[in-house]
Amino acid sequence: MSRTYADEIRADSSVIIIPLITGPVIFLSLLAAAYQFNEGLAASWSYLLMAGLSAASGHIGLRLARHERQDLGTIVFAVGHLLALGLLLFIAWQPWTPLPYLAGLFIIVVSMTVGPRAGFFIWGLASLITIVAVGLAGTLSPQAFLQLLLSIGVNLLLAVAAFLSGIEGQTAVDSVSLLHRRAQRRRDELFAIQEEITLANKKLQSLNHELDKARQAAERERDLRARFMNNVSHELRTPLNAIVNFAHIMREGGCGPVTGRQHDYLGRIENSGWHLLSVLNDLLDMAQIQSGEFKLHLEASNLHAVCEEAMASMRGLILDKEEVELIREYPNEWPLVYVDEMRIKQALINMLGNAAKYTDVGHIALRIRPLADGVQIVIEDTGAGIAPEHHESIFQEFRQVDEKAARRRTGTGLGLPITRHLIERHNGTITVDSDIGQGTRFVITLPLLTEAKTLVANPGNGRMEAI
Repeated sequence: MSRTYADEIRADSSVIIIPLITGPVIFLSLLAAAYQFNEGLAASWSYLLMAGLSAASGHIGLRLARHERQDLGTIVFAVGHLLALGLLLFIAWQPWTPLPYLAGLFIIVVSMTVGPRAGFFIWGLASLITIVAVGLAGTLSPQAFLQLLLSIGVNLLLAVAAFLSGIEGQTAVDSVSLLHRRAQRRRDELFAIQEEITLANKKLQSLNHELDKARQAAERERDLRARFMNNVSHELRTPLNAIVNFAHIMREGGCGPVTGRQHDYLGRIENSGWHLLSVLNDLLDMAQIQSGEFKLHLEASNLHAVCEEAMASMRGLILDKEEVELIREYPNEWPLVYVDEMRIKQALINMLGNAAKYTDVGHIALRIRPLADGVQIVIEDTGAGIAPEHHESIFQEFRQVDEKAARRRTGTGLGLPITRHLIERHNGTITVDSDIGQGTRFVITLPLLTEAKTLVANPGNGRMEAI
């Protein structure tokens, strides 16, 4: 690759230099022949021969250079012009004439276009032609010989300088060739990378198209599921309410006396109906959450009434658990928060209900603690506890840590996911601290009234919009 690149540079140089020297030589030779023509053909024939030698050697050299034989073409060009120079010395030799020094021009040209060592060949040939031409002219005296030696020495210095310059030029050519190869490899790599990027972009566009189709299908499925859940829950709610109410009326003797077994069965029907209504409510809430139709009705509240109602609901869940103590820890002054009281009560009932399911001995506590920028609600129990590796999974839909215990205790696995969603929609947080056999401690943090209003007033933050 380096040799080819160097040959290309030298061929280009030969094509430029040969006409650049040949043209002036022919012009000056013809001009001298015309000037000497007045003295007769004998006086001008030598200049015409010089013009012919220059034209012939230039033409042959140029053709060879253009046909990828630039070395031979340059040598032919240089030799032809050295012969013309010898002819000129034969005709017009005079002491201290600068004509012998003109050979240095061809030494430099050959060194540049053929190679550094070729300059010494041209120097030797030029020296020989010069000595022969002066000798044939009959003027090779000791003084003339010394003059020729001086010109030969100067031309030798030019050959040496051209040789050193040629070596340096060859090094530069090699460096440029190396850079050229590296640039070509880099270009090829860039083209390959560009093709890979183009292919990746096409794949990405195709994937984006597929993802968009999948997203649209998922949205349609989500909307369909939400509408289905809404319709089913509304359709089931009415007959379930009727079943629960009629079972309660019959159990209380509203339709006549009932036996002990009938009273027990009617109580089971009523409890099962309430459980089914609770499941329907959870499913409906989750469907609304997933469809984005879940909204909050926010108002200022100190949460005292909410906490009392939630604790009142707890009493019925631990009536048969005499060893479980219900503890309240309320502050002297209740901070105001901006909440949907019904939804906060729902969250508290979910948390307290879970505590009642898994606590058979000890206590269940509801603690309210004011903070500088909010209020902290702590639900604490001494129940079975939750392993640390399950602290996140308990907030996933339809996930229950202990499936065997879940079968013994009714539940859908939606209570905690809905609770976390409700708290986060209030710009709050919920965390859990628990371990197996160590009880469970859920901590809910809600912002105070001023901060809560600021956050909820901006629906763009992903929270629920207050209505």
